[in-house]
Amino acid sequence: MRNGKFSMKKQLVLMFVGTTLLIYFSLAVVLQYAIDRHFYAQDYSHLLSKYNAITKSDLQNPQTLLSAIANSPAYLWLVKDGKIIDQNSTITFPSKQLIRANLQGVNSKKAIEWSEKSLRIRAFSFPINNSYLLVIGISINHHYKLLSELRLILFGPMGLALIASAAYSIIIVNKGLRPISTLNQHIRKIAPNRLGIRVPLDDLPIELQILATTHNKMLDRLESGFDRLSEFSSDIAHELRTPLSNISTQNQVILSMPRSKEEYQETIASNLEELNRIIKTINDVLYIAKAENSLIHRNDEWLSVRGEVDRIVDYFSILGDEHDLMIETSGQAELCIDKNMFERALNNLLSNAIRHAQIGSTIKVDIASQANQVSVTVSNLGEPIPSEAILHLFDRFYRADKSRQYTGSVGAGLGLSITQSIVHAYQGEIHVQFEQGYTSFIMVFPTTSA
Repeated sequence: MRNGKFSMKKQLVLMFVGTTLLIYFSLAVVLQYAIDRHFYAQDYSHLLSKYNAITKSDLQNPQTLLSAIANSPAYLWLVKDGKIIDQNSTITFPSKQLIRANLQGVNSKKAIEWSEKSLRIRAFSFPINNSYLLVIGISINHHYKLLSELRLILFGPMGLALIASAAYSIIIVNKGLRPISTLNQHIRKIAPNRLGIRVPLDDLPIELQILATTHNKMLDRLESGFDRLSEFSSDIAHELRTPLSNISTQNQVILSMPRSKEEYQETIASNLEELNRIIKTINDVLYIAKAENSLIHRNDEWLSVRGEVDRIVDYFSILGDEHDLMIETSGQAELCIDKNMFERALNNLLSNAIRHAQIGSTIKVDIASQANQVSVTVSNLGEPIPSEAILHLFDRFYRADKSRQYTGSVGAGLGLSITQSIVHAYQGEIHVQFEQGYTSFIMVFPTTSA
């Protein structure tokens, strides 16, 4: 027992022992009561037969009645006007019982019981001709002796029953809790470097299989989170190391010998460019963290989605012209959203589409409005995304080119991650689909009131 609390094993043992004793005791009491009631009914039936035998005589004649009482083997008392006028034994009829007999009258099924020395009497009262009250009694010592022996038989072994039930309960509780011990052994093996351990379900009962399944799913999420955290650490280290290495190398070169004013200016400009790259990466990571934890201040308002899309497309048209790309928009909708967040999400998708679109193709921005949601789809014609990369498209710093030597991309691999965080901040969804050579990123926002 720790901190005043019993272990579950002790609680189960005590509950089992307590329940066993309660059932045993209840059955013993019910059995004793049933036997006592049986004797009671038997005594009443026996004395009623005595009464019927006596009343066969001519009870109108008091002498005949007194003669019948005197010759009866049972204990009889003849009562009139609340007083005993005759009896066939020397047993004293208590005054309290006499009053009770008179009060009962015709309700003779209620017994009158009392003790005199070592004799226990049970009697019933019967009316005669509305003038007399005949009380007939019998010794019930033999009943009490049998009931005493029965109590000894029933309640005597209770201590033995307590010991037996405790021993049996310990056995079955240990056996019943053994799967929990097995589960505990597997859980204790888990460590940060051993997250691949899973609890086997075959040998567990159904109740623990549900718990083990939930536990295994939790480990799946933790393992995935640890893997992502490890990759994130590696990725962010790489993203920061490259510009810092460039800055360090350039400074070492420029300081190796006297330089002209123009060379110093070029080096400072190059260093500033690398520093801006670092600052942008850090700001993007912080933005994702804030968005995922609802820490971004949102200024939601009703916007014309088509109007915002057209404004952003006009800005990207210049970049599209450089790659001989057309950008088309279609559809109408209204959405309650933060203008800057929507603009940032769409900017990321459009810049991504332009970067990967085939030269001379058309990028499509489709807006669709339904009863409970608004969708914005950005599609471009280009090389299909490898199947192994689809599951990781929205991971931070993810690039299909693991060597990170793809010169066509100047970003850190955070654009899609930021877009997903913005969409999720509005309880929306974003997914990718491929159709007829087009890669489509679809943002779905639920419609809410401002």
